[in-house]
Amino acid sequence: MGKIVVVGSINMDYTALLAELPHPGETLMAKGFKMSGGGKGANQAMAAAAFSKDVLMIGCLGDDPAGHALFEKMKDKGIDVSCIEFSEVPTGNALIYVAEEGKNTIVVYPGANHQCTPSYVEKHRKVIEDASLVMMQLEIPMETVEYVADIAFKANVPVLLNPAPAQKLSEELIKKITYLTPNETELLRITSQYDAKKGASALFAMGVKNIIVTLGSNGCYVKTATEEARIDTFKVNAIDTTAAGDSFSGALAAHLAKGTPLKEALKIANATGALTTTKIGAQEALPTEEEVLDLIKNNQ
Repeated sequence: MGKIVVVGSINMDYTALLAELPHPGETLMAKGFKMSGGGKGANQAMAAAAFSKDVLMIGCLGDDPAGHALFEKMKDKGIDVSCIEFSEVPTGNALIYVAEEGKNTIVVYPGANHQCTPSYVEKHRKVIEDASLVMMQLEIPMETVEYVADIAFKANVPVLLNPAPAQKLSEELIKKITYLTPNETELLRITSQYDAKKGASALFAMGVKNIIVTLGSNGCYVKTATEEARIDTFKVNAIDTTAAGDSFSGALAAHLAKGTPLKEALKIANATGALTTTKIGAQEALPTEEEVLDLIKNNQ
């Protein structure tokens, strides 16, 4: 079992359940409300921890009630929180509206996540160099993502980058990524291609070894040096797509760190992402390993 080091965001999510998403200037009454742990980094760490007992989180929290609650929650899930630091800047948060048909809008205040700087990461260089796989997203400063990728690349540690929220990536960063997991919107931002096949080919030409484009209910498309295929996902009753991409990436990272073949890891990641859409919220919606294996078994 290899160590997974997640460098990324940790947020408190505030989710309002609505009949439909609001228009500009419109006030709506929510049908439900909940607070829950979120942030793409923490979500992916939690998803990986469902399959691995060796997940370590590098990230920053505010020295406030939300920050301490999130810290304890990750610790309770078996994540190594020894590298997390508290700052005077408030804990990052996300304001999420979820409509009845499952669509959502999300506004993120980065807060303490922007304290996750190259100088903070440098203190934990050895942890990154000793990892079996490093996983990142784009809710921390881009310079930090590039700094971590450089450390990992020089130490021959594979890097899995989930390029969300959608941003352009530098050529230098792209060359250091082992596994890239964009959705179609993120693919378009990075490559100017919406088509999964064309976008993946463009990324491969730029130097990414393994490109996995997530396609929602259509599964995912994978391109490597030796294979190119679309892998179907599992039919479920989707009610909230929040964190589906995060759970996909976390499950994928856990199985790659174990040495699971890519196609098999993607099948498990598809099942994990699909099950996440059947519940409301981010971390509360993450399935257990048992639930994922049951879904796969019942669909063989």
